[in-house]
Amino acid sequence: MKSKPLLFPLVLLLTLLAACSNSSKEYDLAGITQRFEDAELHLKPQTGDGYPTIMNVAPAVYELLDDTLYIYVFESEDKAVDALKDLNVKESFSPDTYEYPLKNAWIVYTPSSPSNVNFDKQIRDIIKAAGA
Repeated sequence: MKSKPLLFPLVLLLTLLAACSNSSKEYDLAGITQRFEDAELHLKPQTGDGYPTIMNVAPAVYELLDDTLYIYVFESEDKAVDALKDLNVKESFSPDTYEYPLKNAWIVYTPSSPSNVNFDKQIRDIIKAAGA
């Protein structure tokens, strides 16, 4: 009977440890794209050269209907912060670009036209759900 009072603090401690480990989680490309698929935003991979690299990191580029999504995955959150600190996104991509930091990743969304209905809110919801 004495072990039951110890069970609750143990479960609470394990829950807190899991929460702390999730807050520092780094993301990989597969995990990020899966979040888009789960939200029914289907990404079509694009190939080619000439996409902007940042600190030697090339983006994975996707078509989202007629829009473009760039996903940069850095080795760590610190490297992402260093790479992006002096970057002028509007000059590097487009004046209508949206950007979303996600720990060690950085997502850039460029609608095909400013007048098009865009996916900014859905992408923000995906990023928020990921814990950024």
